[in-house]
Amino acid sequence: FPMKYLYRLLCLALITCILGACGGGGKTACSVAVGGLACSGGNSNGGGGASIPTFTYNLFHSMDNSAGEGVNPQAPLVELNGIFYGTTLAGGTANLGTVFKMDASTGQVTTIHSFVGGNTDGAIPSSGLVIGSDGNLYGTTTNGGPAEYGTVFKVAFTNSIPTVEIAYFFAGTNSDGANPVGGLIQGSDNAFYGTTSNGGSNDLGTVYKITLLGGLVAENPIYHFTGVPVGEHPQSGLIKDSAGMMYGTTSGGFSGVGTLYSIRTNGTIGFSKQFLTSDGATPYGPLLLGSDGKLYGTTSAGGQNGLGVTFSISTAGDSYNYTSFAGTTSDGSTPNGNLIEINNTIYGTTLSGGTYAAGTIFSVTHAGTDKTMVYAFGKLTDGANPTAGMVLAADGYYYGTTSTGGTNGLGTVYKFYP
Repeated sequence: FPMKYLYRLLCLALITCILGACGGGGKTACSVAVGGLACSGGNSNGGGGASIPTFTYNLFHSMDNSAGEGVNPQAPLVELNGIFYGTTLAGGTANLGTVFKMDASTGQVTTIHSFVGGNTDGAIPSSGLVIGSDGNLYGTTTNGGPAEYGTVFKVAFTNSIPTVEIAYFFAGTNSDGANPVGGLIQGSDNAFYGTTSNGGSNDLGTVYKITLLGGLVAENPIYHFTGVPVGEHPQSGLIKDSAGMMYGTTSGGFSGVGTLYSIRTNGTIGFSKQFLTSDGATPYGPLLLGSDGKLYGTTSAGGQNGLGVTFSISTAGDSYNYTSFAGTTSDGSTPNGNLIEINNTIYGTTLSGGTYAAGTIFSVTHAGTDKTMVYAFGKLTDGANPTAGMVLAADGYYYGTTSTGGTNGLGTVYKFYP
């Protein structure tokens, strides 16, 4: 078969995918990426492959407290069986936050649980949810419980109906952490790992391990932060690599501007890197392990303009590289949320800056160059001030939350296509 004809057939297949004409009318048509546009999934009218969207950003849902919804979502969403799940920092029956679900096709939001605090419930969930190996969802609240030091909770599915169960109350003692701001990850041992911003033997925070599967709950800090050299008061959770090494950040320690660190599940530290203010300060968002094997993250302050940086660093803790935010109408400032990678490009959000001074979506290359403002929040009833980043959904689009803005000024869920 002559190669020139094979080449022409491949080109024709690519063009057909771009035009949304390939596939057999199902939900899993072609998945060829051309020029950064992923042609994945079927379209809604059963006419073959996915059409290329004509938008970059769509407001998907405005939070509405009058309808009993939570407000001010500050964490990324998670998708499970075609349904999005998330948390809100406030709103609900006691204005102490909620767990909610959202229909992925209609955007309809239903409150699963309104936190009320006190001795038996959590309060103020500032992080998102993680899907456990048992198919349930797990998360944390920063406050609530008998000592008001926060909780770990479980979203269990009984007859497909999600209900929230409090699994653990933090005590805030010398032998326990307090106030988990970050979320959870699950290790290869099926235990969950997370951080508390306070508590522990030095009241500077902990890295903890908690066993939630099998009916027996067991929690213990595997590391107590000391300030120097590893840092103090972590505000984000952990990520892990394929070998089980975990990576995180602290917002304080070493002159008060924060650190990067790696830690093993037995509590031993791999590396720690101290920020210098000039190269970043006060990281709040979690790290991302890129396809090139580097760690990517942001700081909310520091850098050339004092408005935060986006950075990369090797998993050995060296080869640090950063790019500063300027806070102009064409650039964001104060990045806080999680990062994602799309076609070898890193995407994230900033809390402020941009055309309307209400935050941005930005992209940056692996090399740390060509940082670009992709979208500026704050136009008319648009979302504003995104604290969290985005997640990839099964429909091939990216979804995120803003903490304010929208029709009611109480936050939004939005849909993005790069």
